[in-house]
Amino acid sequence: MNEDRLRATEQLRRELKTIAETVEHPNGLCTVTASPRGEIRALHLHPALLTQGAQAVGQVVTETVRLATDAAVQRSFNRMALALGDGLAIDVESIAGDSPFRATWNPVVTGEPPAEQAPPGRERRAPLPDDLDEDAFFENRLWLR
Repeated sequence: MNEDRLRATEQLRRELKTIAETVEHPNGLCTVTASPRGEIRALHLHPALLTQGAQAVGQVVTETVRLATDAAVQRSFNRMALALGDGLAIDVESIAGDSPFRATWNPVVTGEPPAEQAPPGRERRAPLPDDLDEDAFFENRLWLR
């Protein structure tokens, strides 16, 4: 039984090292793939974002990296809960702090791009409700990739 636990722990370590999440900013102008540690593995900017100035680019990229990192951390928590069980996952969460999507998730949106600069072929998403409960990450459209 101890060998099974050791194998499961080693498997969990390998999985946690490879976790990365890809998230698109709510305005659709930036997509980031990031690890739970905040390492940016891919960054895609829509040309319309570059016309909005350096401050807007920096703000949108920063927000998108934060969203992608939070999504990757949440996936790590979910994998850990599956591998170790809810009891141990709750203990880890009490030490490390709440998982990112347990707290209210409400990204900052810098505004909609003008219609002529909107990415082609993209549909506008409905805004998220203001009264998200602690299980709202199950309804998060960013997880449906």
